[in-house]
Amino acid sequence: MIFIGVLIINILSFDLVKCAINWNGNNWAHNCDFRENDLSNARVPPEQCGGKCAATPGCTHFTWTNYYGGTCWMKKGSVSKSDAYERHGQKRVCGVQPNSVEPIAPPSPSTSKRGIAWPMENKQDSPNVFSGGKISWIYNWSPYKNNVAGMEFVPMLWSTNRGHDGNKFLSQAKGARVVLGFNEPERGEQANMDPAWAARAWKQYIEPLRAHGARLGSPAIASTNEGLNWMQQFLNELNKVGGRIDFLALHWYGRGSDNFINWITAVRQRFGNRYPVWVTEFGCTSWNPSQPVSQHEVNEFMRQSIAKLDSLSWVERYAWFGAQRHLDAALGSTNCLIGSNGQLSKLGRKYVHEL
Repeated sequence: MIFIGVLIINILSFDLVKCAINWNGNNWAHNCDFRENDLSNARVPPEQCGGKCAATPGCTHFTWTNYYGGTCWMKKGSVSKSDAYERHGQKRVCGVQPNSVEPIAPPSPSTSKRGIAWPMENKQDSPNVFSGGKISWIYNWSPYKNNVAGMEFVPMLWSTNRGHDGNKFLSQAKGARVVLGFNEPERGEQANMDPAWAARAWKQYIEPLRAHGARLGSPAIASTNEGLNWMQQFLNELNKVGGRIDFLALHWYGRGSDNFINWITAVRQRFGNRYPVWVTEFGCTSWNPSQPVSQHEVNEFMRQSIAKLDSLSWVERYAWFGAQRHLDAALGSTNCLIGSNGQLSKLGRKYVHEL
Protein backbone atom coordinates (compact mmCIF):
# COMPACT_ATOMS: atom_id res chain seq x y z
CA MET A 1 0.00 0.00 0.00
CA ILE A 2 2.86 2.36 0.78
CA PHE A 3 4.40 1.65 -2.63
CA ILE A 4 1.07 2.34 -4.37
CA GLY A 5 0.63 5.61 -2.46
CA VAL A 6 4.10 6.79 -3.37
CA LEU A 7 3.46 5.83 -7.00
CA ILE A 8 0.23 7.89 -7.08
CA ILE A 9 1.97 10.88 -5.54
CA ASN A 10 4.78 10.65 -8.06
CA ILE A 11 2.31 10.49 -10.96
CA LEU A 12 0.45 13.55 -9.69
CA SER A 13 3.70 15.40 -9.12
CA PHE A 14 4.79 14.63 -12.68
CA ASP A 15 1.60 16.20 -14.03
CA LEU A 16 1.72 19.29 -11.78
CA VAL A 17 5.33 20.38 -12.05
CA LYS A 18 5.93 24.05 -11.32
CA CYS A 19 9.04 25.06 -13.22
CA ALA A 20 10.26 27.48 -15.82
CA ILE A 21 7.50 28.16 -18.35
CA ASN A 22 8.54 29.69 -21.66
CA TRP A 23 6.52 32.91 -21.89
CA ASN A 24 8.63 34.23 -24.79
CA GLY A 25 7.94 37.80 -23.72
CA ASN A 26 4.17 37.23 -24.05
CA ASN A 27 1.31 37.11 -21.57
CA TRP A 28 0.43 33.54 -22.55
CA ALA A 29 2.26 30.22 -22.84
CA HIS A 30 1.68 26.59 -23.84
CA ASN A 31 1.37 23.56 -21.52
CA CYS A 32 0.59 25.44 -18.33
CA ASP A 33 -2.24 25.99 -15.87
CA PHE A 34 -3.32 28.03 -12.83
CA ARG A 35 -4.82 26.48 -9.70
CA GLU A 36 -8.32 27.33 -8.44
CA ASN A 37 -9.89 30.84 -8.50
CA ASP A 38 -12.36 29.80 -11.22
CA LEU A 39 -14.73 32.55 -12.38
CA SER A 40 -16.58 31.14 -15.40
CA ASN A 41 -15.95 29.22 -18.60
CA ALA A 42 -16.84 29.40 -22.27
CA ARG A 43 -16.38 27.18 -25.29
CA VAL A 44 -14.09 29.11 -27.64
CA PRO A 45 -10.97 28.34 -29.70
CA PRO A 46 -7.62 28.93 -27.94
CA GLU A 47 -6.80 32.14 -29.79
CA GLN A 48 -9.99 33.74 -28.43
CA CYS A 49 -9.52 32.81 -24.77
CA GLY A 50 -7.47 35.88 -23.85
CA GLY A 51 -10.02 38.18 -25.49
CA LYS A 52 -12.87 36.39 -23.74
CA CYS A 53 -11.13 36.92 -20.40
CA ALA A 54 -10.54 40.60 -21.20
CA ALA A 55 -14.26 41.03 -21.96
CA THR A 56 -15.35 39.28 -18.74
CA PRO A 57 -15.55 41.53 -15.64
CA GLY A 58 -13.25 40.27 -12.92
CA CYS A 59 -11.20 37.96 -15.12
CA THR A 60 -7.47 38.40 -14.50
CA HIS A 61 -6.05 35.13 -15.91
CA PHE A 62 -7.17 32.07 -17.83
CA THR A 63 -6.48 28.51 -18.95
CA TRP A 64 -7.65 26.96 -22.22
CA THR A 65 -7.95 23.19 -22.62
CA ASN A 66 -9.38 20.96 -25.34
CA TYR A 67 -12.12 19.81 -22.97
CA TYR A 68 -15.43 19.53 -24.89
CA GLY A 69 -13.65 20.53 -28.06
CA GLY A 70 -12.15 23.68 -26.50
CA THR A 71 -12.99 25.44 -23.22
CA CYS A 72 -11.68 28.72 -21.83
CA TRP A 73 -11.53 28.62 -18.03
CA MET A 74 -11.58 32.20 -16.77
CA LYS A 75 -10.10 32.94 -13.36
CA LYS A 76 -10.12 35.81 -10.85
CA GLY A 77 -7.88 37.38 -8.22
CA SER A 78 -4.36 38.78 -8.13
CA VAL A 79 -1.87 36.76 -10.12
CA SER A 80 1.75 36.53 -11.21
CA LYS A 81 3.19 34.49 -14.04
CA SER A 82 5.16 32.68 -11.36
CA ASP A 83 1.83 31.24 -10.10
CA ALA A 84 1.50 29.17 -13.27
CA TYR A 85 2.72 25.58 -13.30
CA GLU A 86 3.69 23.33 -16.16
CA ARG A 87 1.07 20.74 -17.04
CA HIS A 88 1.04 18.17 -19.82
CA GLY A 89 -1.41 15.47 -20.83
CA GLN A 90 -3.76 17.49 -23.05
CA LYS A 91 -3.45 20.62 -25.13
CA ARG A 92 -3.33 23.65 -22.84
CA VAL A 93 -2.72 27.38 -23.00
CA CYS A 94 -2.61 29.66 -19.97
CA GLY A 95 -2.30 33.42 -19.75
CA VAL A 96 -2.72 36.60 -17.77
CA GLN A 97 -4.35 39.90 -18.58
CA PRO A 98 -1.68 42.58 -19.21
CA ASN A 99 -2.61 44.77 -16.25
CA SER A 100 -3.12 41.98 -13.70
CA VAL A 101 0.47 40.79 -13.41
CA GLU A 102 2.33 41.72 -10.25
CA PRO A 103 4.76 44.49 -11.21
CA ILE A 104 8.52 44.19 -10.92
CA ALA A 105 9.68 46.12 -7.88
CA PRO A 106 9.97 49.88 -8.45
CA PRO A 107 12.94 51.90 -7.19
CA SER A 108 13.38 51.89 -3.43
CA PRO A 109 11.84 54.93 -1.68
CA SER A 110 15.22 55.51 -0.04
CA THR A 111 16.91 55.96 -3.45
CA SER A 112 17.19 59.48 -4.83
CA LYS A 113 14.73 60.12 -7.65
CA ARG A 114 17.04 62.59 -9.33
CA GLY A 115 18.61 61.79 -12.70
CA ILE A 116 20.55 63.18 -15.64
CA ALA A 117 19.44 63.30 -19.27
CA TRP A 118 22.86 63.20 -20.94
CA PRO A 119 23.07 64.40 -24.58
CA MET A 120 25.39 62.07 -26.50
CA GLU A 121 26.32 64.91 -28.84
CA ASN A 122 28.02 66.69 -25.92
CA LYS A 123 31.60 65.61 -26.66
CA GLN A 124 33.36 68.43 -24.81
CA ASP A 125 32.13 67.51 -21.33
CA SER A 126 31.89 64.37 -19.21
CA PRO A 127 28.84 63.06 -17.32
CA ASN A 128 31.23 62.32 -14.45
CA VAL A 129 30.84 65.95 -13.45
CA PHE A 130 27.47 64.92 -11.98
CA SER A 131 28.84 62.17 -9.72
CA GLY A 132 29.27 62.33 -5.96
CA GLY A 133 25.92 63.97 -5.21
CA LYS A 134 22.22 63.20 -5.34
CA ILE A 135 22.07 61.82 -8.90
CA SER A 136 21.10 58.14 -8.88
CA TRP A 137 20.47 57.41 -12.56
CA ILE A 138 21.33 58.54 -16.08
CA TYR A 139 19.99 58.04 -19.59
CA ASN A 140 21.08 59.33 -22.99
CA TRP A 141 18.17 58.54 -25.36
CA SER A 142 20.03 55.40 -26.54
CA PRO A 143 21.04 51.87 -25.44
CA TYR A 144 24.76 52.79 -25.36
CA LYS A 145 25.82 52.89 -21.76
CA ASN A 146 27.35 55.80 -19.86
CA ASN A 147 29.41 54.39 -16.99
CA VAL A 148 29.27 56.86 -14.13
CA ALA A 149 30.02 55.77 -10.56
CA GLY A 150 26.92 55.61 -8.40
CA MET A 151 24.46 56.02 -11.29
CA GLU A 152 22.18 53.41 -12.83
CA PHE A 153 22.12 53.58 -16.62
CA VAL A 154 18.64 53.35 -18.17
CA PRO A 155 18.66 52.42 -21.89
CA MET A 156 16.12 53.85 -24.33
CA LEU A 157 14.84 52.93 -27.80
CA TRP A 158 14.43 56.40 -29.31
CA SER A 159 12.47 55.16 -32.34
CA THR A 160 12.49 52.35 -34.89
CA ASN A 161 13.12 54.70 -37.82
CA ARG A 162 15.83 57.20 -38.76
CA GLY A 163 18.57 54.65 -38.28
CA HIS A 164 17.50 53.38 -34.85
CA ASP A 165 17.80 49.58 -34.77
CA GLY A 166 15.30 47.74 -32.58
CA ASN A 167 17.22 44.47 -32.64
CA LYS A 168 20.42 46.20 -31.59
CA PHE A 169 18.53 47.90 -28.75
CA LEU A 170 17.09 44.58 -27.58
CA SER A 171 20.54 43.04 -27.51
CA GLN A 172 22.17 46.01 -25.74
CA ALA A 173 19.40 46.48 -23.16
CA LYS A 174 19.31 42.91 -21.80
CA GLY A 175 20.26 42.99 -18.15
CA ALA A 176 18.91 46.49 -17.51
CA ARG A 177 16.53 46.88 -14.57
CA VAL A 178 14.53 49.56 -16.38
CA VAL A 179 14.16 50.64 -20.02
CA LEU A 180 12.46 53.61 -21.67
CA GLY A 181 10.27 53.68 -24.77
CA PHE A 182 10.17 56.03 -27.74
CA ASN A 183 10.91 59.78 -27.63
CA GLU A 184 7.89 62.02 -28.33
CA PRO A 185 6.54 59.67 -31.03
CA GLU A 186 3.55 61.95 -31.65
CA ARG A 187 5.87 64.59 -33.16
CA GLY A 188 7.09 64.45 -36.74
CA GLU A 189 10.51 65.87 -35.90
CA GLN A 190 11.03 63.35 -33.07
CA ALA A 191 10.35 59.58 -33.04
CA ASN A 192 7.44 60.07 -35.48
CA MET A 193 5.49 56.82 -34.96
CA ASP A 194 1.75 56.28 -35.17
CA PRO A 195 0.26 54.44 -32.15
CA ALA A 196 -0.38 51.11 -33.91
CA TRP A 197 3.13 51.01 -35.37
CA ALA A 198 4.61 51.93 -31.98
CA ALA A 199 2.64 49.16 -30.25
CA ARG A 200 3.91 46.55 -32.71
CA ALA A 201 7.49 47.79 -32.32
CA TRP A 202 7.10 47.75 -28.53
CA LYS A 203 5.87 44.15 -28.64
CA GLN A 204 8.83 43.10 -30.79
CA TYR A 205 11.71 45.03 -29.23
CA ILE A 206 10.73 46.21 -25.73
CA GLU A 207 8.20 43.80 -24.23
CA PRO A 208 10.63 40.81 -24.42
CA LEU A 209 12.86 42.58 -21.87
CA ARG A 210 10.18 42.00 -19.23
CA ALA A 211 11.15 38.31 -19.23
CA HIS A 212 14.71 39.44 -18.42
CA GLY A 213 13.54 41.30 -15.31
CA ALA A 214 13.16 44.84 -16.69
CA ARG A 215 10.46 47.37 -15.89
CA LEU A 216 9.20 49.09 -19.03
CA GLY A 217 8.60 52.84 -19.24
CA SER A 218 6.07 54.18 -21.73
CA PRO A 219 6.99 56.27 -24.75
CA ALA A 220 7.70 59.80 -23.49
CA ILE A 221 5.12 62.33 -24.68
CA ALA A 222 5.30 66.13 -24.77
CA SER A 223 2.91 68.18 -22.64
CA THR A 224 0.26 68.70 -25.33
CA ASN A 225 -3.20 67.34 -26.12
CA GLU A 226 -1.63 65.70 -29.16
CA GLY A 227 0.70 63.78 -26.86
CA LEU A 228 -2.11 62.75 -24.51
CA ASN A 229 -4.31 61.52 -27.34
CA TRP A 230 -1.39 59.61 -28.82
CA MET A 231 -0.73 57.90 -25.49
CA GLN A 232 -4.36 56.86 -25.12
CA GLN A 233 -4.38 55.32 -28.60
CA PHE A 234 -1.02 53.65 -27.98
CA LEU A 235 -2.19 51.99 -24.75
CA ASN A 236 -5.31 50.72 -26.55
CA GLU A 237 -3.18 49.28 -29.38
CA LEU A 238 -0.67 47.84 -26.92
CA ASN A 239 -3.43 45.99 -25.09
CA LYS A 240 -4.50 44.40 -28.38
CA VAL A 241 -1.07 42.93 -28.99
CA GLY A 242 -0.59 41.75 -25.40
CA GLY A 243 1.90 44.33 -24.12
CA ARG A 244 1.84 46.70 -21.18
CA ILE A 245 3.74 49.55 -19.58
CA ASP A 246 4.93 49.74 -15.98
CA PHE A 247 5.06 53.52 -15.68
CA LEU A 248 4.35 56.72 -17.63
CA ALA A 249 7.26 58.75 -19.01
CA LEU A 250 6.44 62.44 -19.45
CA HIS A 251 8.07 65.67 -20.66
CA TRP A 252 7.13 69.17 -19.54
CA TYR A 253 8.50 72.64 -20.36
CA GLY A 254 6.98 75.95 -19.33
CA ARG A 255 6.68 78.37 -16.44
CA GLY A 256 5.35 77.89 -12.93
CA SER A 257 5.95 74.84 -10.77
CA ASP A 258 2.22 74.60 -10.00
CA ASN A 259 1.45 74.40 -13.72
CA PHE A 260 4.01 71.62 -14.05
CA ILE A 261 2.80 69.54 -11.10
CA ASN A 262 -0.85 70.06 -12.01
CA TRP A 263 -0.18 68.77 -15.52
CA ILE A 264 1.60 65.55 -14.54
CA THR A 265 -1.12 64.95 -11.93
CA ALA A 266 -3.84 65.39 -14.55
CA VAL A 267 -2.10 63.02 -16.95
CA ARG A 268 -1.86 60.33 -14.30
CA GLN A 269 -5.54 60.81 -13.47
CA ARG A 270 -6.50 60.55 -17.14
CA PHE A 271 -5.07 57.02 -17.17
CA GLY A 272 -6.89 55.99 -14.02
CA ASN A 273 -4.11 56.71 -11.50
CA ARG A 274 -2.83 53.24 -12.43
CA TYR A 275 0.75 54.11 -13.26
CA PRO A 276 3.65 55.74 -11.44
CA VAL A 277 5.38 58.57 -13.29
CA TRP A 278 8.88 59.34 -14.51
CA VAL A 279 9.49 62.90 -15.74
CA THR A 280 12.36 62.29 -18.15
CA GLU A 281 12.64 65.91 -19.35
CA PHE A 282 11.56 69.15 -17.72
CA GLY A 283 12.71 72.75 -17.61
CA CYS A 284 11.63 76.34 -17.13
CA THR A 285 11.14 78.34 -20.33
CA SER A 286 8.95 80.87 -22.10
CA TRP A 287 9.85 79.36 -25.52
CA ASN A 288 10.32 82.98 -26.62
CA PRO A 289 13.93 84.09 -27.25
CA SER A 290 12.89 87.74 -27.08
CA GLN A 291 11.34 87.23 -23.63
CA PRO A 292 13.62 84.74 -21.84
CA VAL A 293 13.00 83.75 -18.24
CA SER A 294 15.46 85.07 -15.68
CA GLN A 295 17.99 82.93 -13.85
CA HIS A 296 16.15 83.71 -10.62
CA GLU A 297 12.89 82.36 -12.05
CA VAL A 298 14.61 79.19 -13.25
CA ASN A 299 16.24 78.69 -9.84
CA GLU A 300 12.91 79.09 -8.03
CA PHE A 301 11.13 76.81 -10.49
CA MET A 302 13.73 74.09 -9.91
CA ARG A 303 13.61 74.48 -6.12
CA GLN A 304 9.82 74.35 -5.92
CA SER A 305 9.43 71.58 -8.50
CA ILE A 306 12.01 69.28 -6.94
CA ALA A 307 10.50 69.70 -3.48
CA LYS A 308 7.11 68.65 -4.84
CA LEU A 309 8.42 65.80 -7.01
CA ASP A 310 10.32 64.39 -4.04
CA SER A 311 7.17 64.52 -1.91
CA LEU A 312 4.88 62.69 -4.37
CA SER A 313 4.97 58.93 -3.79
CA TRP A 314 3.81 58.17 -7.34
CA VAL A 315 6.67 60.11 -8.95
CA GLU A 316 9.49 57.57 -9.11
CA ARG A 317 12.18 59.49 -10.96
CA TYR A 318 12.86 62.76 -12.78
CA ALA A 319 15.58 64.34 -14.92
CA TRP A 320 16.17 68.04 -15.57
CA PHE A 321 16.91 68.97 -19.17
CA GLY A 322 20.10 70.93 -19.61
CA ALA A 323 23.21 68.75 -19.02
CA GLN A 324 25.34 70.95 -21.26
CA ARG A 325 26.94 74.40 -21.52
CA HIS A 326 24.58 75.98 -24.04
CA LEU A 327 20.92 75.49 -25.04
CA ASP A 328 19.06 76.98 -27.97
CA ALA A 329 17.67 80.49 -27.51
CA ALA A 330 14.05 79.32 -27.37
CA LEU A 331 14.66 77.02 -24.40
CA GLY A 332 17.23 79.28 -22.78
CA SER A 333 20.71 78.66 -21.39
CA THR A 334 19.50 79.64 -17.92
CA ASN A 335 18.55 75.91 -17.72
CA CYS A 336 22.15 74.74 -18.24
CA LEU A 337 23.62 72.48 -15.56
CA ILE A 338 27.18 72.87 -16.89
CA GLY A 339 29.09 76.16 -16.90
CA SER A 340 31.38 77.57 -19.57
CA ASN A 341 34.39 75.97 -17.82
CA GLY A 342 32.98 72.45 -18.11
CA GLN A 343 32.19 72.22 -14.40
CA LEU A 344 28.78 72.39 -12.72
CA SER A 345 27.04 75.74 -13.12
CA LYS A 346 25.44 77.34 -10.07
CA LEU A 347 22.17 75.72 -11.16
CA GLY A 348 24.00 72.41 -11.61
CA ARG A 349 25.42 72.59 -8.08
CA LYS A 350 21.92 73.18 -6.73
CA TYR A 351 20.57 70.19 -8.67
CA VAL A 352 23.40 67.79 -7.81
CA HIS A 353 24.35 68.79 -4.28
CA GLU A 354 22.25 71.48 -2.60
CA LEU A 355 18.52 70.95 -3.14
